Amino acid sequence: MSDFDLPGYDIIRNIFKGGMTDLYVAAAPSGQRVVIRMLKELYVRERRIRRKFLHGARILARLNHPNIIRQIEYGHASRRPYMILEYVEARTLRDLLIHRDPMLSQHILLLLRQMADALCYLHGRGYLHLDIKPENLLVAADGHVTLVDFDLAVKCTHKPVRLKEYPGTPAYVAPEILTTQRADVRADIFSFGVTAYEMLAFHKPFERNTLDESRIAQMDPAVPPTPLKIYCEHPPGCLVSLIGKCLAKDVNCRYPSMSLVIKHLEAIV
Repeated sequence: MSDFDLPGYDIIRNIFKGGMTDLYVAAAPSGQRVVIRMLKELYVRERRIRRKFLHGARILARLNHPNIIRQIEYGHASRRPYMILEYVEARTLRDLLIHRDPMLSQHILLLLRQMADALCYLHGRGYLHLDIKPENLLVAADGHVTLVDFDLAVKCTHKPVRLKEYPGTPAYVAPEILTTQRADVRADIFSFGVTAYEMLAFHKPFERNTLDESRIAQMDPAVPPTPLKIYCEHPPGCLVSLIGKCLAKDVNCRYPSMSLVIKHLEAIV
């Protein structure tokens, strides 16, 4: 079922084979279920990709939060870097969006609060995620949210970080990254805003007919997000305001911290 040998772990099934990694559900020596995330053999000799994978593993090893995936260990097997992660019985937020799952409307505040909590903790630990999007958020049947994939995370300081390359999926990337390749916590807040908008509208805020048109709209400071009422008949006014402030093109008009986002989420009844 797999082309590697990790002593003590029995592969149960494959979750995903695509991109740069393979994911497997496995039984650990203790008998508990875990997820093995392993870099594909194809990329083992790609120094930049290998370094990115291990960088994410080292960051994740320093994190401990109920809404962030727990890493049990990381290392190498058959020359391939791997992570052993806790097993979470959940679907991705993307899957919920595709199927317009009722949980999105019934528990929107619960989901957003957990997403915000995870980001607030991460920023407090001195890191930017830089890849907040529905594919990297797991949602369990009881509504519990888990943030995953820290391969693009970087250490942040009191000044914007200069990035060596454009991170993440373009539709969720803050305009200042697309124009200057600089980022601080407000870049993650923009990505949070795009995701929150999509949870209400099932569309992205700067969606146009083509990817190029969408990107131009996303970067142009004069182009506001498409009003939520275009897609959502009765959008909650308080959430419309909160999401709008997360999506501000001018970083100085955006929320300065996730703690303030949480404060405003808590005020919504």
